[in-house]
Amino acid sequence: MSLFSIRRSVANVYREPTTSSETVTQAIYGEVVSVTSEAKGLRQILMPDTYKGWIRADALLPTYDDGDFLKTTVATLFAEIFTEPEPRSELITKLTVGSRVTLAQRPTVGDYIPIQLTQDRVAYIHRMCLDISHESESGMNAAANPSLPTEFDIASLKRRVLEAVGEHAVQVGKRLVGTPYLWGGRTPFGIDCSGFTQLSYRLSGMQLLRDAYQQFADRRFTRCDDGDPLANAILSPGDLLAFQREGASRITHIGIAIGEGRFIHSSGDQGVNIEECSSESYGATFVGAVRLSPDADLAIEAA
Repeated sequence: MSLFSIRRSVANVYREPTTSSETVTQAIYGEVVSVTSEAKGLRQILMPDTYKGWIRADALLPTYDDGDFLKTTVATLFAEIFTEPEPRSELITKLTVGSRVTLAQRPTVGDYIPIQLTQDRVAYIHRMCLDISHESESGMNAAANPSLPTEFDIASLKRRVLEAVGEHAVQVGKRLVGTPYLWGGRTPFGIDCSGFTQLSYRLSGMQLLRDAYQQFADRRFTRCDDGDPLANAILSPGDLLAFQREGASRITHIGIAIGEGRFIHSSGDQGVNIEECSSESYGATFVGAVRLSPDADLAIEAA
């Protein structure tokens, strides 16, 4: 398999090798994917979250040896990329939060940092759009800097890290309130329910699988609802809440508990919004809640 990076701000990934088929997910700028086959001008890719699908060939850029270049992450919901280090120059594209960029080996010009778009093309991004505090998978990575316990203890430290991940996922999710719903979407341009939970956790240092049923079955999480109805469940910020519409064979919707009897999710009619756990419509389809296990590994694990 050959490795490629995504060269578009957002690229649709299709179920079949044709752009007229269903969009099952999206790839974002800077993600590294494996190409497994090709057909009709499209490439079948394996994504970092283990999802497979078909993408336009012109959305891919062969990876090159950039080992001497620093990488960082877009930390704002959107980031404009310019040809020159000032906002009146040509706008090349607009990246979204979580996009990975390579810093060019050129000096910063005022508030603008040079990034390497391709091996021989440099562009500029405002410094406020980047996480330049540390090298991490996320511009808002909670797992990178947990508050340390007074006495160093591995189990205690790991528990604090996992708590921070869940709480931070809530904060990320709140920043996305108002994002429109988009089937297969996973960016602030448009996002579906499992894309929302995945993005909230990824920007907090943990990669989830792509679909709602996969996230609910993830072995790094354990059931925490005790069989109680949604309105009575004792939930912690960051718990994943699963729903299943009548007649469906598996989980069809997922959200994140935020505390105080509320949860946040991306719904088909309202996009990313906050709901009361006492909501009758969601209470009727509630299946259960899961919480990060005390011995969870932040690395992705198939269910």
